Amino acid sequence: MGISMNISFKERFQIRREAEKFIKNQQYEKAIHCFKEAYLKFPQHHWYALWIGDLCRYYLKDSESALRWYEPPLTGEHRLKDTSALSPTRYLLKRVSNMYFDLQNWEKTCHYFDWFIGFQPSNFHDKEFVRYAYALDQMGKQSKALEILQLGMQHSSSIDIKECWNKLSQEKIEIKPFPKVRHGYERIPVKTDIIMPGANIAAVVDEYTRDLRKPGDILTMASCVVAVAERRMYSADSIKASLLAKLLSRAVHDDQFPFGGNAPLCNPLSMQAAINESGWWRILMAAAFGGVISKLIKGSGMFYRLAGEQAALIDDMPGAIPPFDYYVVMGPRNATATCRAIKDCTGHESAIIDANDLQIAWAVGCSNPSLKSTIEETMKDNPAGNGDQRTPLIILRPLQ
Repeated sequence: MGISMNISFKERFQIRREAEKFIKNQQYEKAIHCFKEAYLKFPQHHWYALWIGDLCRYYLKDSESALRWYEPPLTGEHRLKDTSALSPTRYLLKRVSNMYFDLQNWEKTCHYFDWFIGFQPSNFHDKEFVRYAYALDQMGKQSKALEILQLGMQHSSSIDIKECWNKLSQEKIEIKPFPKVRHGYERIPVKTDIIMPGANIAAVVDEYTRDLRKPGDILTMASCVVAVAERRMYSADSIKASLLAKLLSRAVHDDQFPFGGNAPLCNPLSMQAAINESGWWRILMAAAFGGVISKLIKGSGMFYRLAGEQAALIDDMPGAIPPFDYYVVMGPRNATATCRAIKDCTGHESAIIDANDLQIAWAVGCSNPSLKSTIEETMKDNPAGNGDQRTPLIILRPLQ
């Protein structure tokens, strides 16, 4: 039940374009109506159930209506079976399992988490391990709860998973807290609401740090959040992979591992996004020459050097948090200009950071270039997290 179905790309694109026009103008009911009409016409294209549910939940704040749209494609004789990133299954499961947890319906929580965890998806994060274990414990299934937490600890260094283990198990484990200080700076995570498309990033940073920041602080924001605010993203139904994108994506190293993702450009849609940004000739040159050099010099990253910054910044489906996890998210349009806008608004130096759990941080934009290497070293262990923490904003405070 992937994105192709029996609906053409042209039809999908036109429906998405109409709906996005309404969303941009905050006419959410009209966008829902647009998707409803499409769903009636193409009832097997369950992406529309997901998108209607997301509009209800994240834009209209109507979780009850959202759940009524999310759940039907997961039930009954003809329920979704495709669990790939190009199917709505994993996105629906993430939403439904967590919503039933919030409703304290432990039986349904366990049912959907059991299905969700079964194919070891990249969007099953620390929060899901903890919530699934807690729900199992509430159902009297403590031994299975501990098995889930053990599995989580094999694939994550999450403190939350370890704390849950210590609550449920008599066999306690030592928990080393995440270091608050690195490279002479205290790192202060700031939890935010979901930052929506069209948001003014400088104003957002100012609002969330106004009562926290002190003289000398550096304000950092995750690059993918900035890109979402700038609407720098392609939804699953608004981008069509060319033959070149399909061929090149097959040549990208597939580093799939349990509860982890592929290299983003393994996805033909992400490769097409890179082609759209950098030009087919540049991507083809990077694949031809960069691939050869990378084989000769391991870890050179020559493909991305030749393909350009935007190719390196792409976040693949389902890398972002809901409701943007079915988008290919690009890098920010002009990260340095955005950093300068943040400084003008707050009076503080700022940086936009692309970081991961592989001890790599990249300041893609910085209001003061002389601070770039210092900020990258300070953010190297990704204090913002790589899951659903919703702490994209980190204040770096110099130690006295």
